[in-house]
Amino acid sequence: MGKDAAYAAFERDIPAHLREDVMMAMAEATGGWGKPENVYILDHDRIDAINCRAHGIVTVDGEEYTFQMEDGNHNGTVLLAWNEDKAFEHHQPTRWALQPQRHLIDRAITENNGPFLLLKWDAVLKNKPDVAAIPGKYSYDRYVQPGCKVEGHWKAEAAKHHFEIVTEETAQETRQLLEKASNK
Repeated sequence: MGKDAAYAAFERDIPAHLREDVMMAMAEATGGWGKPENVYILDHDRIDAINCRAHGIVTVDGEEYTFQMEDGNHNGTVLLAWNEDKAFEHHQPTRWALQPQRHLIDRAITENNGPFLLLKWDAVLKNKPDVAAIPGKYSYDRYVQPGCKVEGHWKAEAAKHHFEIVTEETAQETRQLLEKASNK
């Protein structure tokens, strides 16, 4: 059941005059900014300091319904599932890494000098722990204080050392490209 189907099922089951109050009670319980008596949270997952997901039971006019909801500034309040047997999915945090800035990668590939850039990349991360720590600090700050200020700060810190912050998967793909770009 998709989001639209979840809302349709919710509207089918909940009388129109109660919908706003029921939705608000589920959102309060999901976000952790209230404890409505008619909502019981079965599972909760905090994505960051502002965004979260929950799986719960809401009681309306003596009937119990299960729900899954997301609440926060990313998507607002979203009903993900309504009264269905759907596994609750915990958020999988993105793992961040540093890689050389794009223009350095492009130049190394064009000049068939990828292994040398890999050598420099690894040497900086090994010999400068303050630089190597940037992805962890970035990840932590994104969790506790999501927003543009954190993004800008850590991207600027990485750029000071000729790096950019990317996902670990992207960094691994870049490594593979650089390994293949050789004069040999």
